[in-house]
Amino acid sequence: MRSFPITRILLLSVCGIILGGCSSIVNSHLQKAPMMEAYAAADNADVMAQINAKLKEPKWYNSSVINTGDEVMWRLESGSMNFNMGNFAQSVEQFSTAERLIANYDERAKISMRDAGAEIGMSVTNLNTLPYRGFCRDRIALCIYKSLAYLGMDKESSFRAQLRRLRNEQKKVLEDYKEFFEAEKAELEAAKAKNPEAAEKAKENVSEEKLESDPNNAEFTAGIKEVKTIANKGYGGFLNPAAIFLSGLGSIRDENYDNARIDFQRLYEAMPQNPMIQQYYVSVLRAADRPIPAPLGKVKPFDFPLDRDCVYLVFANGVSAAFKQIAVYFPIMTAWPMCEFYPAPFEKITAHVNNAQYPSMILADMDGILAQEFKERLPGIVTRIVLSTLIKEGAKYAGTYVAARQNIFVGIGVYIGSSIYTAVMNTADTRTWEILPKEFQLTQFPMPADRKLSIDVGAKKVALEIPSDARSAIIFVNAPSQKNLSCHIFPLKSK
Repeated sequence: MRSFPITRILLLSVCGIILGGCSSIVNSHLQKAPMMEAYAAADNADVMAQINAKLKEPKWYNSSVINTGDEVMWRLESGSMNFNMGNFAQSVEQFSTAERLIANYDERAKISMRDAGAEIGMSVTNLNTLPYRGFCRDRIALCIYKSLAYLGMDKESSFRAQLRRLRNEQKKVLEDYKEFFEAEKAELEAAKAKNPEAAEKAKENVSEEKLESDPNNAEFTAGIKEVKTIANKGYGGFLNPAAIFLSGLGSIRDENYDNARIDFQRLYEAMPQNPMIQQYYVSVLRAADRPIPAPLGKVKPFDFPLDRDCVYLVFANGVSAAFKQIAVYFPIMTAWPMCEFYPAPFEKITAHVNNAQYPSMILADMDGILAQEFKERLPGIVTRIVLSTLIKEGAKYAGTYVAARQNIFVGIGVYIGSSIYTAVMNTADTRTWEILPKEFQLTQFPMPADRKLSIDVGAKKVALEIPSDARSAIIFVNAPSQKNLSCHIFPLKSK
């Protein structure tokens, strides 16, 4: 009988998916819950053990994600965790691998787009089967961490080279995102053309507004409301102010104030009410001998040089938003991704230097950046999930009908089997980079004469001493929770 080998193949495939920990059957956010609990508890060894288990040499019996669509995501987790632990060479290695994979996946997507959505099939019916290519937020955050990791490796020239890339990377991300929209549109249109009945039902019966008005979808409605509120903290064009700041800092240290002016103008336009950004912009304009805009006429520049003998304190506060899985009805129940936001463990940190205090201020709201992107992608997400569900339901009933015409019991078996399969595979794509901060904050001050300072992080006081060979320095403080705190001092030896 032909049914036995087919059944055996299906069983082996499902077992392989389960053993491999694939996001298609167990959503990514749930997979990572033990890792994130260990991260909050400062159990770094356990975090790395869980990450390394995903990045080990792949065998049929282990949970390795090497050569799967989840590899980029786990490389990013490894890159940021190695960074937090001070393993900077490993961090750069992981980020470089992630960059190569992303570039490869992007090229594949462009080919698919030129093919007018030829690769539809599973990519429409299950988004988890597509390679995770990283959100716009991820791609810029990768560059931020990689640049600082080079400093941790005592490679200031590589750090400066990476900073020079940051401005172009921001532009490239926006261009890539436009191509992503075009590719998704082509893919969905091709899927609609192949499944006209499902496409018509989706068009007639489902929209974001209808989903929100259904009383069964209270969790979806509340989630969308929160997303739209937090998306207002984004900066337009998926701009990441932390990246633009570092790019501007590189130009300041090169004494290229025209380029610095462009970067800090972008920051000022993105955050016009931020007094720290106002002060940076005015300081750079004065150094470039450029006129000060009337609204900033009373803003005083910094009273110490920014290009030398300066300490920059970057504070990575809390844990970034992730995606959880929720149930949505239209009226068919299906799994959807929804942003999940976490409270900041600290309001700010304060550096104490020579009897002076320097409190940190917000530099980049990472939640706002992700929420803005999710909001932009939402219409496509709605279309894809609804169309996917209707296609699978149509296939289930069509298969049952054909089987039942041959044998009623076979038809019942097909219906039960396809229903079980649909339920098992009804998994939202919750993949994202989770070992990231909720926000970046910043403060700055002149290099202490004795090179000593202390930092208040909530009730904790951390004493630091800057190395004698550092003429300037970047101090990176990471605090994902009240229990987990780490500090790294990155010397800038050139000036």
